[in-house]
Amino acid sequence: MLLIYKRFEELKQSGALPTPSGVGLVILRRTQSETCTLDELTQCIQIDPALSGRVIKLANATALAGSVPVTTVRQAAQQLGIRAVRGVALGFTLVPSSGAGLCTRFDYDRFWSYSLAHAVGAQFLAGERGLIDPGEAFTCALLSRLGMLALATVYPEPYAGVIDASRGKDLAAFLDAETRAFEIQHWEVAASIMEDWGLPDLFTSAVLSLGSGEGDVGGEDPLQAELSRILLESSLIAEQLVSSITAREWLLGSDWTQLMAPLPACDSDLEQLRPILERARATWEEWGGLFRIPTTIGRPADPTHVDPNTLPQIAPESTGERKKTSDSASESAELNPLTPGEIKILTIDDDPRILRLLSHHLRQAGYQVLTAGNGADGLKIVLEESPHIVVTDWMMPEMTGIDVCRSLRRVDAGRKTYVLILTAREDEQQVVDAFAAGVDDYVTKPFNARILIARVQAGQRMIELQRQVEADKTMRMHQVAEMGLLTRKLRAAAQTDVLTELPNRRYAMSRLEQEWSESVRMNRPLSVVMVDIDYFKRINDTYGHDVGDVVLKQTAAVLRAKTRRGDIVCRLGGEEFLVINVNSNLQGALLCAERLRSSVAENSIQCDGFEGKVTVSLGCAERVLQTTDIDDLLKSADEAVYAAKAAGRNTIRSSADRYPESA
Repeated sequence: MLLIYKRFEELKQSGALPTPSGVGLVILRRTQSETCTLDELTQCIQIDPALSGRVIKLANATALAGSVPVTTVRQAAQQLGIRAVRGVALGFTLVPSSGAGLCTRFDYDRFWSYSLAHAVGAQFLAGERGLIDPGEAFTCALLSRLGMLALATVYPEPYAGVIDASRGKDLAAFLDAETRAFEIQHWEVAASIMEDWGLPDLFTSAVLSLGSGEGDVGGEDPLQAELSRILLESSLIAEQLVSSITAREWLLGSDWTQLMAPLPACDSDLEQLRPILERARATWEEWGGLFRIPTTIGRPADPTHVDPNTLPQIAPESTGERKKTSDSASESAELNPLTPGEIKILTIDDDPRILRLLSHHLRQAGYQVLTAGNGADGLKIVLEESPHIVVTDWMMPEMTGIDVCRSLRRVDAGRKTYVLILTAREDEQQVVDAFAAGVDDYVTKPFNARILIARVQAGQRMIELQRQVEADKTMRMHQVAEMGLLTRKLRAAAQTDVLTELPNRRYAMSRLEQEWSESVRMNRPLSVVMVDIDYFKRINDTYGHDVGDVVLKQTAAVLRAKTRRGDIVCRLGGEEFLVINVNSNLQGALLCAERLRSSVAENSIQCDGFEGKVTVSLGCAERVLQTTDIDDLLKSADEAVYAAKAAGRNTIRSSADRYPESA
């Protein structure tokens, strides 16, 4: 397992993740029927990472202590029961289904399309090979890039800047930009979220391996190795499927899929995966059509999609203007009152004459008006257009106004909508029942236009109060996000060497302790390489400390560049460095050491007053049965360094000299 060292606490305070626009509508329609089965509901939920995670998290939270963790939506649904799952699915909502979120440079459509393709591909690969449960593979692949969505949700403008800065570059540059901006990468965010949801170590390890660039992180655990490989191969399938969508103009262009691809190049031949790819394509297109996720060439444009040409461009001056606005919002969340022209009203009535009359009076009062001839169409418009007010007739065929109101109150977008019902009924109990169903106000028929407008204006005041509450909530969320980022940056600063920008001794000891515990628990190898710059004191004494600092910085840069992404390079102090080789035995450490030794020796250092090369002496040590703790491991490496210096420097020695029987 790869340990999770960074947490993304901001998400817990910042609200729900965005959801594909069609999922809420499909769930809403299917749960209208009392004959809705658990399988039907499961099919709806498992398409969406946010809904899947919420349901799985709930199931794990209510499970008995010591029970096997729930890992699929189907398992969660069976454990919770259809009524509980229905409540969670309808209660966990989406942002207004606009086809886009707050981050103007994040391609939400392609994110959902890629996530679905990745999950379907993983499901088919797991089913073919039989080692990993297909449902678990589907869930893990679907959630693997949830960190991108989380960062775009919590930090929409900074993340847009990260995407813009990474345009045309590879994933490594994108991850570096994420780290500079947030002190965390989206793979680590996804792993943190998955752990918080109660998913097993198998999932988090596989997701972290996808972003680490190491294909062998599964180590000796065949399940971890297999799931990691499935994620890699299904990412090839996803890239192929999503790149085939050429009919619509993607927001980020052709480089977006590259940013979602894993770092390592999978050694599998795409042609070998072709049969799986074609099977996955059919399922991907079928489910994409159901949930309005773009999958097919020539597919009609999603009416909720935002045209990229209408999006504001990010430029230095506009960024400054937004920052100014954001700062003022932090001081006060006061909002200007809404004008009637800013209020969107949906009218629902099966009588075309009444519908025209309602529209006429509301438009005369300056409101935007949408119309629907029945309740089902009205629900669809609510999810797509998010009107502020719904004016609906009570008595309609198939779905009454009360049914419409009850359905709206089951989803977040509907709970925020002010519902005004038209009724010819004067019965007191029926009016009470209407309010119990969630109606905010009513007008009797035949209606008086002035009374209708007055009631709508009362609803407008309620909407303005809601806006103020939402603005205050957004301001607090912004403050929490900023505090979370500041905390993570301060923690990183406390564990970073200022000169070399490598992790410092404090971090090295803490990380080594954690890796030691994991190595013992998983019975996997662990080794370290101690690195000491030769004759460094002579450099300081001869050329001065300024030159010594340059030597330290450039040597640190070489060490960082020549280690695996899964290894950790730290500065212990002075001219000493430590490389923690995760999941590597002594032979692996020796290979790493030789790569570092030769690279440093070949590196030419130039600065004022100095031009030349330096060498390093290296000591390697592995955790063996005789090694008692990390102090003993470091002592072995340190003794090996002294042996290397005694042997003439610019060479390598190992703990095999200390424990020859373990070599």
